[in-house]
Amino acid sequence: MPRSPALSRLLVLIVALGLPAALAGLLWKGAPPPSLEVVSVRGDLVLLYGEGVYRYNPLMLGAGFPAQDAVLIVTLGVLAWGGFLRRRGRAEGSVVLLAALGYLWYVYASMSLGAALDWLFPVYVALFSASTFALWLAARDALGEIDPARMPGRGLVAFLLIAGAATFAIWAPSLLADLVAGRTPERLDTQTTKVTHALDLGLIVPLCVVAALGVRGGRAMGHVIALPLLGCLVGLFPWLVLATVLQVRAGVSFSPPEIVGPIAGFAILGLGAAWLLASAWRAMARGRGRVQRARESVAPF
Repeated sequence: MPRSPALSRLLVLIVALGLPAALAGLLWKGAPPPSLEVVSVRGDLVLLYGEGVYRYNPLMLGAGFPAQDAVLIVTLGVLAWGGFLRRRGRAEGSVVLLAALGYLWYVYASMSLGAALDWLFPVYVALFSASTFALWLAARDALGEIDPARMPGRGLVAFLLIAGAATFAIWAPSLLADLVAGRTPERLDTQTTKVTHALDLGLIVPLCVVAALGVRGGRAMGHVIALPLLGCLVGLFPWLVLATVLQVRAGVSFSPPEIVGPIAGFAILGLGAAWLLASAWRAMARGRGRVQRARESVAPF
């Protein structure tokens, strides 16, 4: 059972709020916006999605959000499973909780900051807050259970550095080139800023480096930071595949490289992350009951 009763309550809250929100995103059909074509603040004509909760989002985002909801439903089930394992005293539950919470935190942060305002906005904010504090409490519990000597080592370090470098290479050069040239970034649509770029470049890339340094230094904190990042990559792969299918069906135009490149890249990262999570699971299972008595410092290196 999680050492903190607050963690148990937060897990229940996340499932209780997240499941209806995801189902509403998939099933609720609201009135369409007054116009499906709007002019952005930069003077570009943008086509809105026009259906359900995501009606006020541009077509590409709105068509992809139902795919996210489908993956969220599965992830919430995984989260509940992790909580069950922890209640049974299984240390492997920490791997499941941290991985699931990593993806949930990323999604709800993105939705709170980047999705067009609609009636589910307060729910997204509540889920963003709950997943943030749940992630912190789950990480605190896991610190005393992880034996770095048993966990993935060099392979995890290399993977984290590659994932961080790939994320930086995907977002930073094109964004800087657009800003220097004074161009409107591609697919900015009705958004006024790049929320995904901010999260990935401001948090995900640095955390990949910090986690890699922590793992290389034999610190449990490095693994605690790495597990949510791995979970996020595992969740993003099926989301990208399903979102691409739904976006194409909705009329979003992609060139073949725009489809094959991201899917192939996230397939490699997602499958690699899944393999490392499985390795962490096995390590925690072998080391069950060998809980460190002295908590490590939170410093990752």
